[in-house]
Amino acid sequence: MVSSSLYLESSAKVAVAMAPIVALVAWRRRVGALNAASWLVAYGALGPIAEHAGWTFYYTLRTDMGDPVIWTLSPHGRVHAFMAAVYLVIGMALFVVMAVAMLRRGSQLAWGALLSALAVGGSVEIIVNGPTGLLYQHTFPPNGVTGANLLFVYLFAWAAALLISWRPVFATRLP
Repeated sequence: MVSSSLYLESSAKVAVAMAPIVALVAWRRRVGALNAASWLVAYGALGPIAEHAGWTFYYTLRTDMGDPVIWTLSPHGRVHAFMAAVYLVIGMALFVVMAVAMLRRGSQLAWGALLSALAVGGSVEIIVNGPTGLLYQHTFPPNGVTGANLLFVYLFAWAAALLISWRPVFATRLP
């Protein structure tokens, strides 16, 4: 059975992680909806980089910090996993650059790229790593790690970015 203190600790961590999202949405008129949206994309990108690339680097470099999970791939498999993490970091960095450079100018292409990333990546994330956990159930409960739900914060950041940038991006522009 999961203790109530574990629920409280997990909730507190999620609340702290969600605070920048709430703040940017609340301040979107002051900073501009497209500026806020681009910063939401950037903030959201930190999640997949830290979690997916971070754990892959952790395992492929054979870092031992007392984690019971053993990386079982061959050296050939490890190098491919390592390079996948490298390209994830590069891809997320480019994604953030696109958001800052293009979404801030009202680019429909940037908005569509964000929607595609959220729809495809977010769906796969939830299916294989969320409540159904086809590969791993990362959510809390039953995962007893208090930070388990922090992974999913990026989905809220990117969804908020899409919502607050919709009108400025697709509003009818006068000639």
